[in-house]
Amino acid sequence: MDNLVAISQSFGLAVACGLAAVLPLGVLAVAALLGWLPGSVAIAAESPILIVGWAGGLVEAAARAVLPIPVRIGLSGLGGAVACELSLGHILPFVGLLLGSAIGAGTAWTTTRMVDRAIASGGPRWGVTALVGGASIVVAALAIIPVVGLILVGIVIWVGMRSRKDDQGRYAGLRVLR
Repeated sequence: MDNLVAISQSFGLAVACGLAAVLPLGVLAVAALLGWLPGSVAIAAESPILIVGWAGGLVEAAARAVLPIPVRIGLSGLGGAVACELSLGHILPFVGLLLGSAIGAGTAWTTTRMVDRAIASGGPRWGVTALVGGASIVVAALAIIPVVGLILVGIVIWVGMRSRKDDQGRYAGLRVLR
């Protein structure tokens, strides 16, 4: 049962890293300090992870407003890999690096499209960025609850497929028939 809880928590934290790459590491460090992560490695509860997670996370979340899309996706993939490995590394070493990077980058791909649409439709860039940073903290906190992380991955997959279908339907009338 601890394995399922650890996998769920690590996947949920990787989803949170798709919103803001470093900020969920602060939530991860707090949860590890409290003993709520059964599969975490010992370094997850160290104070440098806590400091980098919160201080560095705030800087990175604010910088996301001006970073190009490939950099945002790459940072989220890296953050997802680190979060997944820190929270799952005791049970499944090195598996979290691959799975976390895929989940983080996939979530970033989905959310970046949504964020860019919100900004393009007139939303203030810094306001949208602040909301996404706050959402990453909330998602990371929810990911600590057992099994919720797996549900979060399912939600991201559903939203990604739905936004892809919306894009295909939007340009359907522009096809040229021969």
